[in-house]
Amino acid sequence: MQMTVHDLQKIGFCLAVGLGIGYFHFGGLWLTLKRFAGTRHYGLVFVASFLFRSLVTLAGVYFAGNGEWIGMTACLAGIWIMRKIFIGKMQPLAVFREKGSPI
Repeated sequence: MQMTVHDLQKIGFCLAVGLGIGYFHFGGLWLTLKRFAGTRHYGLVFVASFLFRSLVTLAGVYFAGNGEWIGMTACLAGIWIMRKIFIGKMQPLAVFREKGSPI
């Protein structure tokens, strides 16, 4: 089976959609943790947020990939790339220690 220009366009589109879905998913997770951690019913908020984000993510991957494995794989690659970006941005800054420091 040979790749056509149409297949490459589909992969590029699905990768871009995956980046958007990943931004929505991990951005929503960050907002949930940042804003709703102090609420009274935080467990309910976390579960509702997880279910909503997961539903939107799965539906987005399925519809963007049109149910075909190559498109859905490209979407998942975009989500994975966005996950790596979020992890890199959310890491706490490294604290440099001097030699001889007890900590």
